[in-house]
Amino acid sequence: MKSYHILFLLVVNCMLHAVTPGSVFSDNMVIQRDAPVRVWGTAAPGETVTVTFRGASASAVADRNGRWLAALPAFPASDRGAALKISGRTTVTYDNVLTGDIWLCAGQSNMQFELSRVKNGAKLAAESTNNKIRLLQIPLAWNRNPVNHTDAKWQECMPETAGNFSAVGYLFGRRIADQTGIPVGLINISWGGCRIEAMIDENAWKTVPVSPKVADGFRRELADMDMKDDNELREDKQRLASVLYNAMVYPLSPMSVKGMLWYQGEDNHTEGMEYAEKLQMLAYSWRKCFQQESMPVYIVQLPPFGYGEEPPFFLPRFRMAQQMFAQSDPYSGFIVTTDCGDPNDIHPVDKIPLVHRLADLALYKSYGIGNSEALAPTCAKIEFKRDQAVVSFMNANGLRSRDGNAISHLEIAGADKIFHRANGIICNDRLLVSSPLVKAPAYLRFGWHKTANPNLVNRSGNPVAPFSSCNHSISF
Repeated sequence: MKSYHILFLLVVNCMLHAVTPGSVFSDNMVIQRDAPVRVWGTAAPGETVTVTFRGASASAVADRNGRWLAALPAFPASDRGAALKISGRTTVTYDNVLTGDIWLCAGQSNMQFELSRVKNGAKLAAESTNNKIRLLQIPLAWNRNPVNHTDAKWQECMPETAGNFSAVGYLFGRRIADQTGIPVGLINISWGGCRIEAMIDENAWKTVPVSPKVADGFRRELADMDMKDDNELREDKQRLASVLYNAMVYPLSPMSVKGMLWYQGEDNHTEGMEYAEKLQMLAYSWRKCFQQESMPVYIVQLPPFGYGEEPPFFLPRFRMAQQMFAQSDPYSGFIVTTDCGDPNDIHPVDKIPLVHRLADLALYKSYGIGNSEALAPTCAKIEFKRDQAVVSFMNANGLRSRDGNAISHLEIAGADKIFHRANGIICNDRLLVSSPLVKAPAYLRFGWHKTANPNLVNRSGNPVAPFSSCNHSISF
């Protein structure tokens, strides 16, 4: 009996100290190309762990807590599956691993919205088999503190996996893979109804230079949570500060990625310019998590929607906050979606026009494919001259009317701030705006309504971002 007891203890000891890679590693995964390949996990304290991939290897020694991290050199893109081998006292091997670009697909319900539910979703899912695209669905989870584990496994892209995956994520990845030939890994980190605060590191407010109001609000929410038991917290916990960052983002650290897609804001859309500061905290948090200070953050401006009886200018002001952050951050960008919504449905089912615009932005800024027509034209300056306003634009790129009709959703006002419908004439990529009812214009706004779908676009059909000379911005 003694020998069996000893054998049992040896087996238990081996199990307790088996080499355990981070939970993000699995068969069919994608490793980020042209970037440090960080592989991590746990083992017995002091144990040497060796990682081997595509003929290269690296070793690390587990620290006193059993944690280890090995760094392999960067690899070029390859759609030829290879084995990732991790060896110590025990060995773990993951097969069919590609090297390509990993995109984080994050946000709330419009990012979570499954491919099977969109317009022509059944057909799109049936045609989705693609060995160059791999999917990682992060399960819905929340936690008060950062955790290291998530129950997710990479999957090959095929009808039964793509149909239940983020439509925006999959369609974006398909376009990137088609245009570049590079394998794409897509990680879906979204939860319907989440607030941006839930995706932010709990310490970000201490580092990011935001206003006292935003910092204090974030700090107070964290303090309030600390004073309550789980059953005292709100039922929809995806709206609590930091809880999704802790459970759905932090477990992926410190893997290398290509960039981040952010489609969120319905639950924050009344906040105006405060949201731009929260985007700063979000970008800081995720760049720190993935150890990439220059990680791109590409933002989807919210499409038109009625939002009940609320004032019509909440949504335009929110979009301006999204735009302000994107224009102030050298690694970010945004797309305008005024033509991609449904005023009566907060979840528009035709995602393809929006996704193509988002992918074209990423192709231009991250891959050097395409041209600046992928950037939304934005108001650069408004000059009031006698009886008209003259608007100059950044990235005008051939302004035109999308439908051949007069430029829509233009309003102008005098010193009394009483706005009247205005006429617009395009001249050398500038916009000349006037109204016979306003003799001395002093204020101008364009597309400044929650359901507006203006027809002013560039030569590629990219809409001009809504703007208002009455808008009050913040400095960064």
